[in-house]
Amino acid sequence: MKLSRINRWFRTIGILQLRYRRLLLLFLTLMTVIAATGLSRVTMESSNSGWFEKADAIEVATQEFEERFGNNENIGILVEAEDVFAPEVLTMIRNLGDELLARVPYADEITSLTELEISLGTEEGIEVINPLEDGIPSDPEELEAIKKLVLSRQAVVNKLVSDDATETWISLSLREFPEEEEWAETGLDPLYETGEVAISVITDPRWQSDAYTIKAAGMPYTETEEKDFMAREASLRVLSGFVVMILLLAVFLRSLRGVLVPVFTTAAGIMVVFGCMGWLKIGVDSMLMTLPLLLGMALSVGYSIHLVNAFKQVFSRTGDRKAAAVSAVEKTGWPILFTVFTTMGSMASFAIIGIKPIRWLGLSCAAVVLTVFVYVFTLIPILMSFGKDRPRKKLRKTDHTTGTEAFFSTLGEWVLRRRRGVSVFFIVAALIALPGFSRINVNVDGFEFMGLKVPYIQRVYSIATSKLGSYLTYNITFKFDEPDAIKDPEVLRRFEMILDRVGEFELTKKSAGVPKIFSILDIVKEMNQTLNEDDPACYDVPDGRDMIAQLLFLYEISGGTKTYKWVDEEYSLLRGQVNVSRFDSSEISYELEQIEAMAEELIPEADLAVVGSAVRFAAMNDKIVIGELKSFLAALFIIAILLALVFTSITTGLIGLIPNITPVIAIGGVMGYFDFQLDMMTMVIMPMLLGIAVDDTIHFINQIKYEFEITGDYHTAIINAFAGIGKTLAMTTVILSFSFGAYAFSTVQTLHHVGLLAPLGLITALVADYLMTPALIIITKPFGQEFINLPGPEETENREPVLTKET
Repeated sequence: MKLSRINRWFRTIGILQLRYRRLLLLFLTLMTVIAATGLSRVTMESSNSGWFEKADAIEVATQEFEERFGNNENIGILVEAEDVFAPEVLTMIRNLGDELLARVPYADEITSLTELEISLGTEEGIEVINPLEDGIPSDPEELEAIKKLVLSRQAVVNKLVSDDATETWISLSLREFPEEEEWAETGLDPLYETGEVAISVITDPRWQSDAYTIKAAGMPYTETEEKDFMAREASLRVLSGFVVMILLLAVFLRSLRGVLVPVFTTAAGIMVVFGCMGWLKIGVDSMLMTLPLLLGMALSVGYSIHLVNAFKQVFSRTGDRKAAAVSAVEKTGWPILFTVFTTMGSMASFAIIGIKPIRWLGLSCAAVVLTVFVYVFTLIPILMSFGKDRPRKKLRKTDHTTGTEAFFSTLGEWVLRRRRGVSVFFIVAALIALPGFSRINVNVDGFEFMGLKVPYIQRVYSIATSKLGSYLTYNITFKFDEPDAIKDPEVLRRFEMILDRVGEFELTKKSAGVPKIFSILDIVKEMNQTLNEDDPACYDVPDGRDMIAQLLFLYEISGGTKTYKWVDEEYSLLRGQVNVSRFDSSEISYELEQIEAMAEELIPEADLAVVGSAVRFAAMNDKIVIGELKSFLAALFIIAILLALVFTSITTGLIGLIPNITPVIAIGGVMGYFDFQLDMMTMVIMPMLLGIAVDDTIHFINQIKYEFEITGDYHTAIINAFAGIGKTLAMTTVILSFSFGAYAFSTVQTLHHVGLLAPLGLITALVADYLMTPALIIITKPFGQEFINLPGPEETENREPVLTKET
């Protein structure tokens, strides 16, 4: 179908817009007000909470684990002091533990120096005691005796307290969180509810002292900090990008109305989408929310500049506001609508990934694209139509040859003369960049993702690199078919062999060579040592099922309470907890594979399950790789199909697609060569930029096709397209690049990378549009054979003068 016919349809739409402009303004105003009332209902969600579906194996295993042992997550506190057995330090530890238990929702149990269980041999037999149960002694000798006792226990030293007594660890275990269906009505995520109270308790000035320092970690704690920090960071970056956008719009358009209208449409469009989320009770992802906001700003600017520039071109000649508004809709309506479809298709590709936060991102971005289009395409023609007309400007022969038009015409001529050299240049550049893809590392490690410039990440890193502190944990469980299977000494010894090998793993936390691993073995071996006159040589698993059963029974009747933290009541479910010092995607995957192999070799009769934050991060790594590939290929396929259908030509579709693969290759090369991690944020850059960058390609090809239908000459059509919209394409790219560039100043490493990669991709896409698209069109001639076209009087009068080879 000829573009002239499509443009006439949009001309009719423009006329109807102005005819009913007051009614449309009233409708959009009401829609904005109604949606805005939903903003107060918006709730935040964690990016880490929705990576897996309930049916996923890791979720099923986690659910089974938490039903028996309680919450998979906990809150840990590292205490550092010259001597953690000092009365002031011990008093703080006890009081802080009591307050955490009393105030933190879902708090279950405190494990600390003041809440220990140590077995002792007495005249009557064995007694399990808490050395500090009766309070903190004031007698230095008595306190020293307690310190010596605690440091003599292998199950405690270099696990709960360092051998030099300068560090100790407080652990708050939690009860299982309710299902989302139970708390969704209130919108109060128990993860954040727990974290917020814990933060308020631990950061209370009462716990500040020169005698010690306390540093907290754990998923509920750090996820809440991340949510609050990212909310502030997102506001700052979006506001910075917004200010940059306004300043550049003012510089480029030099029109108050041309600046205010895009600003209003951006704010209103985004407000409507997020307000509707509030009304529909759709949670907003705290980490990813900045991308829909910035995308809305970017597209609003792009759509607005095309409309405003088209309006100004006609208004400067005719002085008729309404005629100029209708003409702007006529000339830009179809390419803008087409870009809406391609961008929405690209964003919708995230929905097939199977990761809830990324799916939310794709659908919310698609909604923002559509809403911004409706606001921009409705409001700009209407608002630009208000006001006084100007006297009609007399057309002169040289009116079309402004400085910028002459520059872009010259650029077009240069490209066409060197089209083969341009093609060779891009092929060579792609061959250089492509090997970088193989060097891209996938890593969801918080230290790499957030970066050490973020204050709370600095604290967590200092915990992870301390003697006792750990970053992540995971739990190894074995489920046996028969009750009391765990009382078999052979089973415990094989379990011990597995944990000993795990203790040698690179990522397992170690202090003075002692791996920070906890299990029922700690209780059994300590009770065996105590029963044998506290002989350290007897700190092992005894022979005989009856002996193990007796030790466990003695432990319980002597006051021990920790048995069922590590086994179930039927003694058929066995648990070991492993603390991890750091996260490395390839290494953790290797170590988990080793655990599976050892379990198959040593305990084949039991069902193995490995759950915990470290395991989830490893699984998230795999999802990122698969998700990035699926979303990119889906976006590529959707855009290719749309381009081919709309231009009714596979050749034209490929011409439009090739320049837009260029920024993806450039970004992949830079990420690989400069060691940028592929994470939750950077994984969305390629499909998102593909959806944004194709907008300029569509406008450019559409303009070339329109000019070709008029002139019948490819060379002239390309030169006229350069002169007509070359400047507009540059303006949109500059504004978008600087707006996204605001992220480059973020202290969050992944946002910093977005701020570098997005402008790189946009600029590369523009260069490819300027250089590759004309070269491919002149070589392939996708619109058919050239012809001589003599325009009629009406067509001649209504279009701008045509630049020909002669002029």
